Amino acid sequence: VKDSADSLLSLLNDILDFSKIEAGKLDFETIGFSLRDSLGDTMNALALRAHTKGLELACRVLSEVPDALVGDPMRLRQVIVNLVGNAIKFTDRGEVLVEVGVYAPPPLSNDGDDGDNRDRVSEAREPDQVALHFSVRDTGIGILPEKQELIFEAFEQVDASTTRKYGGTGLGLTISAQLVRLMGGRIWVESEEQKGSVFHFTAQFSLQQAAPEASSPVKTPDLRDLPVLVVDDNATNRRILEEVLANWRMNPKGVDSAEAALAALEKARDEGAPIPLVLLDAMMPEMDGFGLAERIKHDPLLTRATLMMLSSANRQDDAARCRELGVAAYMTKPVKQSDLLDAILTALDVPHTTPETDQQHLGKAERPLRILLAEDNSVNRRLAVGLLEKRGHSVVVAENGREVIASLYPSGFQGRGTKSREFDLILMDVQMPEMDGLEATAALRDIERETGAHLSIIAMTAHAMLGDRERFLEAGMDGFISKPLNARELIETVEAGVTAPGRRPDTTVRARDLSAEETRTDRSGPPPILDRAGLMARVDGNLQLAAEMVELFQTEDYPRLVTEIRDSIACRDSQGLQRAAHSLKGILGNLSATESFELALQLEAVGREGQMDHAEQSFAVLESAVERLKGALAALPKEGSPS
Repeated sequence: VKDSADSLLSLLNDILDFSKIEAGKLDFETIGFSLRDSLGDTMNALALRAHTKGLELACRVLSEVPDALVGDPMRLRQVIVNLVGNAIKFTDRGEVLVEVGVYAPPPLSNDGDDGDNRDRVSEAREPDQVALHFSVRDTGIGILPEKQELIFEAFEQVDASTTRKYGGTGLGLTISAQLVRLMGGRIWVESEEQKGSVFHFTAQFSLQQAAPEASSPVKTPDLRDLPVLVVDDNATNRRILEEVLANWRMNPKGVDSAEAALAALEKARDEGAPIPLVLLDAMMPEMDGFGLAERIKHDPLLTRATLMMLSSANRQDDAARCRELGVAAYMTKPVKQSDLLDAILTALDVPHTTPETDQQHLGKAERPLRILLAEDNSVNRRLAVGLLEKRGHSVVVAENGREVIASLYPSGFQGRGTKSREFDLILMDVQMPEMDGLEATAALRDIERETGAHLSIIAMTAHAMLGDRERFLEAGMDGFISKPLNARELIETVEAGVTAPGRRPDTTVRARDLSAEETRTDRSGPPPILDRAGLMARVDGNLQLAAEMVELFQTEDYPRLVTEIRDSIACRDSQGLQRAAHSLKGILGNLSATESFELALQLEAVGREGQMDHAEQSFAVLESAVERLKGALAALPKEGSPS
C-alpha cells in the first residue's frame, strides 16, 4: 500500500511540475546557498537507496568550483535527485558518481548554425556569474544510441520492458531538461548499452558578493601538513577523499586494502613519523575496516593513531563496534565536506568553530520593516522577535488569528475607507488557539478583496510535508518558513517577501524544503541532549536571547504544555495530545534540544495515530529527557552575547 501511494504521489508531483512548466508558471528562487552543503545534503538523502542495492555513491566537487552561489538550490536539487535516482534505479552493481566542475563552453561551429543544440551558457556572462558542469556517471544498463534523444521527451521510456521492470512515468528527464533550460544550461547523455551512462548538464549561477571561498575552509594551523591515511578499496572514493584533504592543506596517502594500510602505518612508525589520523572504509574485501581497527588497537606501537570509520551501510551494530574498538567517529558515505571537517577537528581535539558558530552575525537591514508576528508560544515568539529586532525591524506581537485582525483593524473593519495599522508583512504561525493561521489568512484576504490591497503573509510552520506549500498558497499565503527557525533563513525570507503596497509578490517566498521533520545526519548513536552549536546558530550568537528563551521555556511554555498533555492523556483526547506535543516539539526544536525534540515528535505521532495506550509511556520517556535537558540548559553561559 505504501509503495503504491508513493508511486502515485510521485506521478502527481511530476505531472504538476510538468504542467507548471508548460504554462510558464514554475517559480524560481534567487537566494544565496552553499553548493557543497546543498549537494552533500542531497546525496545523503539518496544514500540509503544506493546502499540498499550495494552501490557506492560518491560526489566530487573540483576545488576551483566556487561554493557561495546565488540561484535556486531546490530546483538544482530536483535535477540531481532525478538523475541520481535514475542512475541508482538502472544500476545493479558498481557505483554512481556525481562530479561538478567549472564549465568551459565549446566554440561555436564554423557554419554558425547551432540550432536548438546551441549551448545557452556559451552566451556572454557577467563577471559575477559562473557556469557549472554537472555529470552523473553510473555503471548500469546503458542506453542504445538511437534511444538517447527519446528519453528527454515526455512520457517516454527506452522500451516498454524497462517501464515494467523499473517503473517510472517518463516525466523525470523531461522535467529535468526543462529545469536545466530555465537555469541557463542544457542537458545531454553519453551511454553505451550494458556499459553505463553519463548524464551531463550545465547551469548558470551568480556569485555571492564578498563571499568567502569554501574550497579551503581550514582556519587552524593544526591540520596543515597533517599526515592522513585513507583506506578504501574503491578508487573513486579514495581519490575524492584525498582531493578534499589535500585541499584542506593536509597530507593524505591512499591505500586500497587493510594489509596495505598496516604496511603504511608500520613504515611511517619505523621512520619516526607515525600517521596520526586514519580514515577507514568499513566495507572492504578480505579484511574490513573493523578488522583493521582491531589490528591497530592491539598493536601498542600503532594504537596512538586516531581512527575514523566511513561506511556505506550504516548497520545498527556498527556504532557499538566502533565504541568497543576506540574509533573516534563513525560516518555514513557519501560524507558532506563540512561534516567531515568538523568530525576530524573533533576527533583530534583541535579547538575550532563549527560553520554554525563561526558565522557572520546578521547586520542591520538596509530598510527597517514593520512586522506583525502571530505566534502563541512564548519561546518561539521571543526567538523571532529577538532576531528581527536585532536586524533593525520593528515587531508587533499577536498570540492568535483574532489578535492579528484586531492589530490590523483596531477600530473594526467598516469597508473600503477603513484605515488599518500599517505593516509590511505578517509572519503567521499556522497552529494557534481560537483562530489559526489559515483561518486568519482567509479572513484577511476576504477584507482585501474589498479594499484592493495585498499584505504579504509568510507562514511559520513545523509542517513541512510535501504539498504543504501548495496548501498554504491556496489559503492565500505568499510563502512559508519551516520551524525550528534558522536565523539567516528567517531574515532572508522576511526581507524577500515584502512587496510594494497593494501588489502581490511576483514569486513565492520559500525557505528550506524539508520533506520530513528536521533530522540529524548521523543516526549511529543516541541524539545529543542539547546541540549547543545549533542553538548559538539559531540565535545568531546572542547568548542573552538564548538565556531568555530558556527562562520562558522553564517558567511558562513547558509547565503549560505538560498540563495540556497530561489532561489529554487522562481524557484520551488524541487530537489534544497531538496539538500539545506539536507545540512542545516546535519549542524544543528552537532550543536545539535534539533528544527531547525527537521524543516529542514521537509523542505527536502517538496522538495523530490515536495510539493512546502508548501515550503514558511515551510521555514519561519525554519527561525524563526534558529533565536531562534542563541540566544542560543550566550549564549554558548567560553573558557575553554580541550586541
